[in-house]
Amino acid sequence: MNPFLTADYCDGRVRIGSKTYAAGAYVVHLLNQYYRNDTAARLGVYKQHGWNAAEQIAAGYLKETDFISAGTEIGLILNTLPMLKPFDQFNVDGERNRISDLFSENNAKQIADFFHRRSIVESKSQIELDLEYDKKFFKDANMLISDISDTLAFYNAVSDDMREAFIKLQNFVTHVDEAARFDEEHLLPIALDVFGAVPFLVTTEYIPIKKNAKSKACTLARRLYFDSYYSFIITDFFEGLHHGHYPRRCGICKKYFLMTSARRQQYCNGLSPYEVRGKRITCRKYAASINRKELAAADPVVDIYNRRCSAIRTEKGRKTITDEFAKAAQTLAKEHKLKAQQDAAYASRQYAVDMSRERLYA
Repeated sequence: MNPFLTADYCDGRVRIGSKTYAAGAYVVHLLNQYYRNDTAARLGVYKQHGWNAAEQIAAGYLKETDFISAGTEIGLILNTLPMLKPFDQFNVDGERNRISDLFSENNAKQIADFFHRRSIVESKSQIELDLEYDKKFFKDANMLISDISDTLAFYNAVSDDMREAFIKLQNFVTHVDEAARFDEEHLLPIALDVFGAVPFLVTTEYIPIKKNAKSKACTLARRLYFDSYYSFIITDFFEGLHHGHYPRRCGICKKYFLMTSARRQQYCNGLSPYEVRGKRITCRKYAASINRKELAAADPVVDIYNRRCSAIRTEKGRKTITDEFAKAAQTLAKEHKLKAQQDAAYASRQYAVDMSRERLYA
């Protein structure tokens, strides 16, 4: 397991380094950064010697020049990775030093010596084996090879992992509008159809963390160690989806953004590439200025609230309920609406029930 790529997940949030985002935010980062300066494409150039070294170790021999060159290639990859999130939050200098120590001439010689001595041991009888077998040397060499193999697997696959995740995430975004509601129940079938069931290794550690810088008490979080970039980005996607977060593409600027509610929002809150009266405004305001404003009916939370308030006003006008009762019902309805806008799970499971006439009036 490569210790370089780790993330802490707690209550629908993800923390990497000093940054904390809503779970699913790194999915949006990948979608927006994949083509920027061809950064992701550059990573695919540096893996020829890494492939060679991995194949040789798997076959039981090692060419020292390929091994040293594999470390050099990973160093070049580490020059590019920090241009992409979340790698800008990691200790890249520390990882560079680890790679330099791992792919050293001494380690190349130790591995070559291990393969040579292992072949001798395998040909010996039990009596001769006791003379040839160095338990500590073999244990240390196996641990070293395991570390090197995990590291090569991570860096050899990182560019392909990005491309595969990017294509599948784009596919998911194009099918989002097919869902009847934008909650976990309705989006999950689309996600599973796109990504399928692909098992991957994730090591979990439970740790105490503070919810924010001002918190005094700690809460429990899961620290995950990923064996590949693909396992990280798919975990971030499904963690976000579980909490009602999902990526969308803005109809104005064409950038991707993370939705954290069930409303059918078509435009992001970032600056539009267009100006109105010489000023830059947000994509949502620009859409409104050209008569493409999102309707409240497109937001299921607001739609239910508006219909319930309309019914309350109708009953008040008909004198079937008092003014005081109507005001109390509208106040309670607003409280339910605000809760639904902040809690995706409540919005998808309980909100409509609480907003029914019988439950609200009771």
